[in-house]
Amino acid sequence: MVRRNYTEDDVAEAILDTTDRGLSQNEAAQKRGVPQSTLSGRLSGQASRNERIQAHQRIPKSQEETLIRWVLRQESLGYAPSHSQLRACVEAILKQQGDNKPLGKHWTTRFAKRHLELSTKLGKRQEAARFDGFTPKAVNWYFDIRENEYGWIKPENTVNVDEGGIMVGFGLDSLVIGSSDPKKKAMLKGVQSRTWTSFIEAVTATGRALKPGIIFKGKELQKQWFLNEFELIADWHYITSPNGWTDNHIALEWLKDVYLPQTEPRDASDARLIILDGHGSHAQDEWMATCFLNNVYCCYLPAHCSHGLQPLDNGIFNVIKGAYRKELQKLASLTDSAPVDKVHFIRAYAKAREAGMRKDIILSGWRFTGNWPINRHKALTHPEIQPDKEKVPERFKTPSPPQLHSDDTPKTSRQVRDLAKHRSRPTRRKYSKIAKGLEALEMKVAVQNARITGLEEQMAQVRRGKKRKAVPTRTDDSWLWRRL
Repeated sequence: MVRRNYTEDDVAEAILDTTDRGLSQNEAAQKRGVPQSTLSGRLSGQASRNERIQAHQRIPKSQEETLIRWVLRQESLGYAPSHSQLRACVEAILKQQGDNKPLGKHWTTRFAKRHLELSTKLGKRQEAARFDGFTPKAVNWYFDIRENEYGWIKPENTVNVDEGGIMVGFGLDSLVIGSSDPKKKAMLKGVQSRTWTSFIEAVTATGRALKPGIIFKGKELQKQWFLNEFELIADWHYITSPNGWTDNHIALEWLKDVYLPQTEPRDASDARLIILDGHGSHAQDEWMATCFLNNVYCCYLPAHCSHGLQPLDNGIFNVIKGAYRKELQKLASLTDSAPVDKVHFIRAYAKAREAGMRKDIILSGWRFTGNWPINRHKALTHPEIQPDKEKVPERFKTPSPPQLHSDDTPKTSRQVRDLAKHRSRPTRRKYSKIAKGLEALEMKVAVQNARITGLEEQMAQVRRGKKRKAVPTRTDDSWLWRRL
């Protein structure tokens, strides 16, 4: 039996023909190409096939549509979500609904198959990482995204976030008046304890600064750090990490406790955009799931372009760090206390933020980088932009082996075999034995060289120590993309 092709619209029209236009069920079914049994069932209250399937799906159709839009928009930003990130988003939805049952092992694969606009294919994270410098090519890639995909997001909902660091107690060299004798060195009084403290700052395109996150180096916040004076100086977000830098936990805590409450849009349906670097903590599964649940999109800056495209790096951080060092110098001139403790650091940094987080300086950073108003010409004329590196295509031509004369000493097994050509058979046999011996030796040398290279790489990693990791290039995972 040939199955008839019809749509839900055809069924709806057939129902109207029967209920409102005076046709019989048989006439309406023939007119619209719908099986009479289907029309009869719908008139008696039977649900459609899609509705019956939907009843057994984990999330409603409306939420699936929202998820699809988010996936496609993140792809447009150059960062298509992975299967694990998509799974984290769905699990977050289910958790909100009180559904704690585990998601099926193949749910994400079947989800992609159910929706023709999606497809799974091998991806390399991330497109932004393919640039090797602050060049016109990288700038144009970035502004194509900003203009074409996310120019509609309001400036008050557009935020640039970045992490910076300060060596607590590291003063500022400056000119002083002293003896004309060049042998006498002028020494500046100042605090020189070198404890590293990081801060997470975020600013909107309308010139508003969010509450900063302060990351002290340590295992936990000690009670004696938090004096009444400390809280009165600055009501900020304080946390610790073993090395004083952001990790996955800190980034997620900042997103939930600082960013989301302070950037809540007036219109709940408005989307938000975060412009940030490609640090791995900004791409973890729970980070992406939290962004999805709150209608937040992440725009990752091209690699090696932060100094040219990031508003915070163009004026704001420079003013803050310069003002902070001057505040430390003032503190050193008023007190003989050697180390700068946490309270003194917060006092100095609060003064520095007053100088650097002024609305005019923030807006200047957005304008100078062309991020708001969106203007790629500003970035293309940035004083630090570098010309594109032209890659000269190599002509694929098999090189002819160098000619070896009979009086030259052979250095490889191939050269030995070349010398054996056009010689007598007994001579060729002798040359062949010599060549085989050289081939075995060449193989042994190649293996030893590979081992040496591996050991050198391990030693280099040990010397470098553990550093912050950018989002890695992936070649072994699947990512969701728009189906072309």
